[in-house]
Amino acid sequence: MGRPGLVGGQYQPLTSEQIERIHRASLAVLEQAGVHVENVEALGLYRQGGARVDGNRVYISPAMVERALKGVPSRVLLAGRDPNQDVMLEGKRVYAGTGGSPTMVLDPGADTVRPGTLKDLADLARLADALEYCDFIVIPLYPTDVREADVPANRFYACLRNSAKHVMGGVDSVEGAQDVIEMGALIAGDEEALRERPIISAITSWMVSPLHLDTGVTDILIEWCKHGLPVALSSAPMAGSTSPVTLAGTLTQLNAEQLSGIVLTQLVRPGTPVLAGYIPGVADMRTGGYLGGAVEFGMMQAAAAQLAHFYQVPIYCSGGMTDSKLPDAQAGYEKMATFLLAAMAGANYIHHAMGMVTNMSAASLEQAVVDDEIVGMAMRVLRGVEVTENSIALEAIRRVGPGGHYLMDPHTMKSMRSEFFYPPMADRQNRASWEEAGKKDTRVRAVAWAEKLLQTHQPFELPAEVNAAIRTKFNILS
Repeated sequence: MGRPGLVGGQYQPLTSEQIERIHRASLAVLEQAGVHVENVEALGLYRQGGARVDGNRVYISPAMVERALKGVPSRVLLAGRDPNQDVMLEGKRVYAGTGGSPTMVLDPGADTVRPGTLKDLADLARLADALEYCDFIVIPLYPTDVREADVPANRFYACLRNSAKHVMGGVDSVEGAQDVIEMGALIAGDEEALRERPIISAITSWMVSPLHLDTGVTDILIEWCKHGLPVALSSAPMAGSTSPVTLAGTLTQLNAEQLSGIVLTQLVRPGTPVLAGYIPGVADMRTGGYLGGAVEFGMMQAAAAQLAHFYQVPIYCSGGMTDSKLPDAQAGYEKMATFLLAAMAGANYIHHAMGMVTNMSAASLEQAVVDDEIVGMAMRVLRGVEVTENSIALEAIRRVGPGGHYLMDPHTMKSMRSEFFYPPMADRQNRASWEEAGKKDTRVRAVAWAEKLLQTHQPFELPAEVNAAIRTKFNILS
């Protein structure tokens, strides 16, 4: 049956005319400024596809973009090992999950970070599997206790073993990509079965903004596309640093970068499932640093969702980011703002939504459980106000009449569990009861909730023979 995904689209920062203007400007960027490409195979593909190539500068025509958009799928299945965890990206359907590849972990209750390990990654994956509103896993940690050549297989294995949800992640090399695909095929049955039900997908940060393809990552992108598996194209320009300081200027450059990537994927293998990876950042103009919790970040993600809807391509983006170093009040308001704006715009695949602090620099178990409630509240917003004969409650109003109350009315009994969002961790007692219970703040409650989930949740296990085959084939360390 899969995970339902609620429908967004209530917030639209761009008008139809503004979307068209950004589209036309993006085409002009590709045709007049072009993209810089040093990757030999990519240069050949662009040239064969009809691009004008001058040295390492590739000029892409509007006709090439149009052909690519006609062939790219508008619906992308990201399967779970358990079909009940399937995610179908389409239209304005919204899903949320983990994200980022920090090397640091903030331990529960701590105020300093430490290097993350493979065990930390396994715990994060198991917690994500337990969280109600976490729809997928983008591998949330880069373990520092694994040698580089073994990282791709161990990262994917740690998540696939500890969760039945879809697993997406980056890989460091073509060989790493091949290992991950082989692992996925062992679990799925074979590579054709993996394409039918892709339980894994890749993130490729192939674009170095502005408009410059990274040679090594482009090799990985091309290899992944040859196998016909879903891929997210991640480009992340920072307004005022690696893209124009204006929001519209950043969106125009970012849109051009995404279109150039979609063209490349379809030249490699027509019909390759693609997630347009719009990650528009904001530079702190006082320091030059990256800002993840800026409200403008959320606004641009919402606008980017509109651009993806315009092209009918699923969008991979960010939300629930914060620049706070701890799970505190700043983290709460920045995360709600950036996630809610993206969700209300109908962004399909919102990663970084659970478990990140200091934008993408550290992972936190306790922050993940707080974030699950933030996402749950936002999803209640997407559900909206239901107006039906039952919800208008005319009969109940007549029955209770002036001066009565609804506490024990049948209409209340019938609807109270479905009408409201009930956060499992938040404290809603009166002050006296809260004081009697020990005056526990959000962090203390979050630490306890995360520990409880890790102790009690049992993930959907890999079949023993598959697990043995993976451990025999690859240098699995956990």
